[in-house]
Amino acid sequence: MRFTILLCLLAGPAWADACHDWWFTRNLVIDRAGYCFGSVLGQAQFDNTGCIGKTVSLDPASTAAVNQIRGLEADYQCRVDTSQPVLNLPDRDLRLQLLALPIADGLESACIGYRATPLALRAAPSANAPVIGQITPGDTISYAHLPANGWSYVTTYTDTRAFRSGGWFADVVAEGDCDLWAG
Repeated sequence: MRFTILLCLLAGPAWADACHDWWFTRNLVIDRAGYCFGSVLGQAQFDNTGCIGKTVSLDPASTAAVNQIRGLEADYQCRVDTSQPVLNLPDRDLRLQLLALPIADGLESACIGYRATPLALRAAPSANAPVIGQITPGDTISYAHLPANGWSYVTTYTDTRAFRSGGWFADVVAEGDCDLWAG
């Protein structure tokens, strides 16, 4: 019984963060298709300039991503308060630069104290995608998203847990490249 309560207390905030992540990604997909947001949160997160309405058409890949996210939101019983203008998403501004959007997996692991050479982070899971960030020595590298075609979307943080960067990379961070692995 104590273990179950402790697990719920520890997992709750991570799930809440995943719910915010899923909400943002799902709505960024439809924003890019021209959706006009009416909620306080939607209008705070996305620019309705040039929107075309409440009914938008999505390509098959976008439809599949939205459906996958809706399934995850249902599984985790997500309830994002859209009457508030703020999301718990430290990489929000960086996500707007992405060409391929990551989908949170509801879990998180991290390389704490990265100590190898710098790695480029890209806007999509492709070596040809623009570089939008970098993993640097000393960073904490957070893994909280589903891989795509052998690439991982990660976010990086300073030793004081301040958001630093994010993006996609195909390299593997070896166990010995970190002071500690968590998760």
